[in-house]
Amino acid sequence: MMRTRTLSALVATAVLAAGCAGSSTETAAPQGDPVRGGTLRYAVASYPECIDAAVRARLFSGPQQFVETLTDQDADGDIVPRLARSWEITDGGRTYTFELRDDVTFSDGSPLTAEVVRANLDALVTLAADGNADTPVNSALNSYAGSDVLDDHTVRVRFDLPELGFLRNASDPYLGIYAASTAAASYEDRCAGKLVGSGPFVITEAVRNQRIVLERRDGYNWAPEAVSEHQGEAYLDRIEFQVVPESGVRVGGLQSGQFDVIDEVPATDQEALKASGAQVVFGTIPNLNPGVYHNPYSQFGADVVLRRAILKGIDREEIRDTLYSPDYPVPTGLVAASTPLAADQSEELAYDPEAAKELLEADGWVPGPDGVRVRDGARLAPKLNYVAGSTRGASQQDLELIQQQLKQVGIDVRLVPTTAAEESANLKNVAEADYDFASGAGLSKDIDFLIGLFRATNRRLGGFPDPELENQIDALDFAENDEQRLAAADALQRYLIAEADWIPVREATRVFATAADVHGYRIDPYGESVFYDTWIAR
Repeated sequence: MMRTRTLSALVATAVLAAGCAGSSTETAAPQGDPVRGGTLRYAVASYPECIDAAVRARLFSGPQQFVETLTDQDADGDIVPRLARSWEITDGGRTYTFELRDDVTFSDGSPLTAEVVRANLDALVTLAADGNADTPVNSALNSYAGSDVLDDHTVRVRFDLPELGFLRNASDPYLGIYAASTAAASYEDRCAGKLVGSGPFVITEAVRNQRIVLERRDGYNWAPEAVSEHQGEAYLDRIEFQVVPESGVRVGGLQSGQFDVIDEVPATDQEALKASGAQVVFGTIPNLNPGVYHNPYSQFGADVVLRRAILKGIDREEIRDTLYSPDYPVPTGLVAASTPLAADQSEELAYDPEAAKELLEADGWVPGPDGVRVRDGARLAPKLNYVAGSTRGASQQDLELIQQQLKQVGIDVRLVPTTAAEESANLKNVAEADYDFASGAGLSKDIDFLIGLFRATNRRLGGFPDPELENQIDALDFAENDEQRLAAADALQRYLIAEADWIPVREATRVFATAADVHGYRIDPYGESVFYDTWIAR
């Protein structure tokens, strides 16, 4: 069965909305012919933990510029060719045979071959086995059985289990294909940005916590037509990613002309930027919605009734209206609405404080003298950890408003700021960790990522046994056709919300702004910047 476009039953439309002129993936329509040359100055809020997307490069708008993937996604979410011209899926989704382009080279001059693709996938599996790969890699390659080189430009990728989401996973930079030298490189070198890709730009400098510099790749001429406005080399000569943690400095720098593009634009600054002529662009990330999860070993975290009460006691519209703006979507389910196979669970997420109170009453929690509920002399005061300053998961402001909302139903949430190191230490021994709930999110383009995130083997769950949840996950993991997969994905999402195993707070929305003279800029279905078609009119 040859499929060179998409598994049609599994497609959902990516949501990308421009804050200035309706839905668009560009900040402005081109005015005249594109201008070649120039340096684009991009102020980013943070430096990535690792420049290689396979490891920890989430929320870094860079990988798409220098690394390419076997497949890609167009603006409608359809899977389209990129490094692979076509593919054949056989054995119920256990085998993928890719025919590669024969005109692609990496920036060191070496050619794209089937052997290089095999080396990349094998290297990612090794990274995962050593604990150095990000969760999406673990999920995408959890049943990887190896790759076979059929000829110079044909590679067969084998899995032990059906992997019906692999084409979509293969479109993300965390499965990017690098030159053989990078596939053989150490974890440290990959994180430091010593990456040789086939993209339209090349990394020429990386100074941790300061800047990353990309320069145009001479001779690049294989852009995927389905997602590109032109062919040939990129328009820009150079892109300078400058780390600017303070949002006010980023915003002021865009207004003054110091920067051309900025990320993580606060809601409070968006209208002023529009009024000054800047373009504001929103990208909704397909993922497990930022929210709250429980420690299954803690007394409060293990209480499913309490979890359900928290789920109903959160007013997500108030969070959106108070802290953000109408341009931000309210979560409609466990995963973002832009995630393929997302289930609409709006009714289950509706704010219902009275139902929350009834659940707690029935569970023996009665109002105490100060309104906080008590049972057997114990106050209902669960501890909720969050990483201070992190852009992953619910923000501190989100959680502070949730704290106020839950106080109204008698739950006294104690917010505890932690460091990333403290969070990592807690996850090494969840059973002994001193927290009841924590904040987080999960990133991926395909619904299969729920398998890795909710199996007991995920470090967040610390091996806690949940046989029914494992059964639900197995149904998705072992699905052998689109119909089975659709039903299993829907059932798993509904189970996780019914058990409040994940409590969504908001949809992960990235907000960018560009100067008025920046054209051809777009964000991809993953909410990341793409600069191949970008040019500056100055």
